[in-house]
Amino acid sequence: MDLKSCLVVLLVALAMVAAVESSKIHDAAWGLKQRHNNVGDMIGEETEMLLDSEAGRRQLMQGRFISYEALKKDNIPCGQRGKSYYDCNNRNQVNSYRRGCTYITRCARSD
Repeated sequence: MDLKSCLVVLLVALAMVAAVESSKIHDAAWGLKQRHNNVGDMIGEETEMLLDSEAGRRQLMQGRFISYEALKKDNIPCGQRGKSYYDCNNRNQVNSYRRGCTYITRCARSD
């Protein structure tokens, strides 16, 4: 073989090797189902509570049900006097004069 044909064969072989090497990354999951879910969806129930508190908090906030702890009779949502039950950590005082007369506000009823 002359020099030109050897170079052509060598270049073709290098191109084939480069093509095979670059496709290994994309074919790593060949034969497996690829899922495009969130990371939290892939965590099993047995390891769910082993997460750090921030990830656990985010996962619990996505729930659509009220916990049994929240349904207890003697559970006070916010133990700070004068604070809103809906935003207990807020530093602003609740304007109780603008709220309607409900059981929570303990206003005098004329009934």
